[in-house]
Amino acid sequence: MSSPKLLPPTMRPAKRYIAFEIISENPVQYSELVNTIWTSTMNFLGEFGSSELNMWFVHNLYDEKTQKGLIKCSHDSVEHVRVALSLIQIISESRVIVKIMGVTGTIKSARTKYLSIKDLTSFVKEE
Repeated sequence: MSSPKLLPPTMRPAKRYIAFEIISENPVQYSELVNTIWTSTMNFLGEFGSSELNMWFVHNLYDEKTQKGLIKCSHDSVEHVRVALSLIQIISESRVIVKIMGVTGTIKSARTKYLSIKDLTSFVKEE
């Protein structure tokens, strides 16, 4: 039995990565953040609208110390996700502000531009 063929990159739906930072009175846990974002999205857009966002949380890039993270969504729903994030005011009984740092097309550029995560290529001396 052969494995299914993957779609070529030109036929895949375009996606964007939204880098955000949580400014809060108390530290915010990842699970509480995800629940609050989904609640805000459902209240703002409803079930059907939320499903069309194709929103996905990049779990391994959320840093609980700096409270920075990434959300992946479709390229035409970036503004809807930004509005849903801006509507969040309280997470687990703590006042918060969700600051959108930027939107990129790849995880690599989001890591280097907004999350301040360096890879080995940034340490190579250019001649």
